[in-house]
Amino acid sequence: MRHNIVSILCWVVLATTISATNIIKRDPNRHYYTLHFPRGHLDDSTAEAASVIAETLGARYEGTVGELKTYFMISTSADRVEPRGEDAMLTAFEEHKQRNLAKRDVTWSKVGRMEKQVLRQRVKRAPVPRPQDGKLVLKDVQKALYIEDPGFAKQWHLVYLRLHRYCFNSRQIDRLTKNTQCELTFSLSGITGNGSTVVLLDDGLDYDSVDLAANFFAAGSYDFNDHVALPTPKLFDDNHGTRCAGQIAAVRNKACGVGIAYNAKVAGVRILSGAITDADEATALNYKFQENHIFSCSWGPTDNGETMEAPDGILADAFINGIQNGRGGKGSVYVFATGNGAQSGDNCNFDGYTNSIYTITVGAIDHMDNHPSYSESCSAQLVVTYSSGGGEYIYTTDVGKNQCADLHGGTSAAAPNAAGIFALVLSVRPELTWRDMQYLCVQTAVPVNLQDDDWAALPSGRMYNHKYGYGKLDAYAIVEAAKTFELVNNQTHLQVGVAMNKTDIPDSSSTKAKKPLRSIVTITEDMVKAAGLRRLEHVTATVNIEHKERGNIVINLESPNKVESQLATARRLDKSTDGIQNWKFMSVKHWGEDPIGNWTLFVYDVSNPDAKGKLVNWTLTLFGEMDRDFEQGAQPSSTHIISLQPSETHVTFKEEATSTNSVQTTTTTEKHVPTRPSKVKPKPTTHTSTTDAAVRPSNTIQTNTTHVDEVVPDAPETPHNASKSSTSTVFYGFIGTAAIVALASGMYLYKRKGWRSPALNTGEASSQPLRPDGYEFTELQPHEEDEEDVHQTDTDNRPLLGNGATRPHA
Repeated sequence: MRHNIVSILCWVVLATTISATNIIKRDPNRHYYTLHFPRGHLDDSTAEAASVIAETLGARYEGTVGELKTYFMISTSADRVEPRGEDAMLTAFEEHKQRNLAKRDVTWSKVGRMEKQVLRQRVKRAPVPRPQDGKLVLKDVQKALYIEDPGFAKQWHLVYLRLHRYCFNSRQIDRLTKNTQCELTFSLSGITGNGSTVVLLDDGLDYDSVDLAANFFAAGSYDFNDHVALPTPKLFDDNHGTRCAGQIAAVRNKACGVGIAYNAKVAGVRILSGAITDADEATALNYKFQENHIFSCSWGPTDNGETMEAPDGILADAFINGIQNGRGGKGSVYVFATGNGAQSGDNCNFDGYTNSIYTITVGAIDHMDNHPSYSESCSAQLVVTYSSGGGEYIYTTDVGKNQCADLHGGTSAAAPNAAGIFALVLSVRPELTWRDMQYLCVQTAVPVNLQDDDWAALPSGRMYNHKYGYGKLDAYAIVEAAKTFELVNNQTHLQVGVAMNKTDIPDSSSTKAKKPLRSIVTITEDMVKAAGLRRLEHVTATVNIEHKERGNIVINLESPNKVESQLATARRLDKSTDGIQNWKFMSVKHWGEDPIGNWTLFVYDVSNPDAKGKLVNWTLTLFGEMDRDFEQGAQPSSTHIISLQPSETHVTFKEEATSTNSVQTTTTTEKHVPTRPSKVKPKPTTHTSTTDAAVRPSNTIQTNTTHVDEVVPDAPETPHNASKSSTSTVFYGFIGTAAIVALASGMYLYKRKGWRSPALNTGEASSQPLRPDGYEFTELQPHEEDEEDVHQTDTDNRPLLGNGATRPHA
């Protein structure tokens, strides 16, 4: 009876709330397409324009896509016969658009592109558990905290007294702390997650569980697999989301255990129990994002050591929409698990969800603070939290009225542990932005397992490890720091592209001393000031590489301070011949560094000499806090594609002998000529029907090198200018013009006559816009050279950029 009443109430609530978000239920007998309208073309008539376009194409207008106001859905019957395997709708759209643009039709001039929605399957990140018992004695803690949950003694990740120094989260009680030396985290001050809501994008959530019912937020929940209101687990293995929810907000009662934030609310959005379209996933990523504060995502592309997949198009826009408009403009907090593919040689920088600047990527450690064999490493990983490994597992809620799970684990369990801690943080400081949360992670994480040789001391005074990020989340420390944290200013970024001719990557498969291709980008103080960049945060490198065996590629990025990030590690199972195309690698290792100086990209080819590759181009982007005195901040880009316009900067290639007399091929920027900075808000550019053109952020400095054909071994200091491109033509024209001017000047000095030479026009280098590509990662040894630079810090001990900071040694 009680269950029926609760269900009826839920349906009544949902009936009045779901209408606020347009949910388009899929019909298996129809094909679905999205129409994208750039923001500059949005007005009251945009929806009408989308409807007119649908009618013109013989399609049905479905409405907006979730919270994405720039996307509209249309559909057609699946009975349509597609000629020669082509999509007739996409072809018709392109034809109509070109024809109507020629007529300057207002309706068609508004629309940017159309994309067909394809079903995709996301993969849960929970490894197969290996049962093994562990004994914990927590009676004293249980009594002091008034906890009656029978499984609390198994929740070592909350309070672990057998190995007291590995405690992670609970409350701080002085007498217990003295007796156990356990680093418990919360006082009896009521910090239990009140006011915070975590939504789990997963395979459902058992809202009838006695451990979750009281904290279930029905209005923030939905099932995108079956398109019904409640995220009921239906398949035999639909237990993943319920277990993760129990870690976050299991109620303090007499069932199973307790959640980290046991007074927070949890919502369930079911997306993993079948394939869904990008439009559905985008809607899920923004679902009820005013009421749902934290999005816990323990899933991603397949962790098989060969997949490369990133959110693109509507999915990329959904993340940007979330961080810009979620939580009243403070931004949705997206938490992603690094992935469980380490045993397959996978790396989380090959996953576009985990290496996004908009997500907090969380890895796993076991009960001994060691790195589990399954947890992926990468330079995009921010922190780690506890999960399975070493014979221990996470004890939590399971599907069923009063069911518990004692074999939960993988990075699937690490992400919700972090989400639970973030719920505590927002309960004491709800005004924190998505970037504030990342700053707090960096500043309060605790390095663990310091014997691991990948730990590197950073100029900021912190430490970083590709396996552990900045360390283990300390719930007490991050909550206390949040209380007085000074909110960061708006985000800006500085972008520098390298345009070059395709350059061979030296083969290192048969030598102990690896031979990298090196390309250097110089960041100047003027460039930093023009971008208004005060403090560095994320660094990305968008790389294009052609290669016959992608898994052989290793890429590192070295900062001016000699801090090296492993961007792409070798993947033995990745035999793809597609190379690296428009893939954006990301690193958080350089957080707080002074960016002024030379940034060096190292590219290695580490196996199979028969499979060779070439570096096509790459782009360096520095994201960070905007100076408070600066006028405007840069807007996030909705695409990985960046248009480059090469300047007159020249590139030379040098050969350098290593300690083993091997040769390294090097590209060096000899002169930096930045484009004129702009402080005007960007206007959306014209879009094609298949891909977005680049959107230039307002404070982006784009500087690129001219084309160079090949390495010149006999003349290392001389640029090779064999290119027959328009750039080379202009270059030779410039040299010829300069010679004429010199000759005329000589004649003038020699004859002492008063005639004047005509004005000269050297012209400008021109080329087609370049589209930098790239993605990959590799793990190398940290740099051993000691740095003696002194870094100026502000009041919260964070290093300042630009003025006053010591520059790197030449």
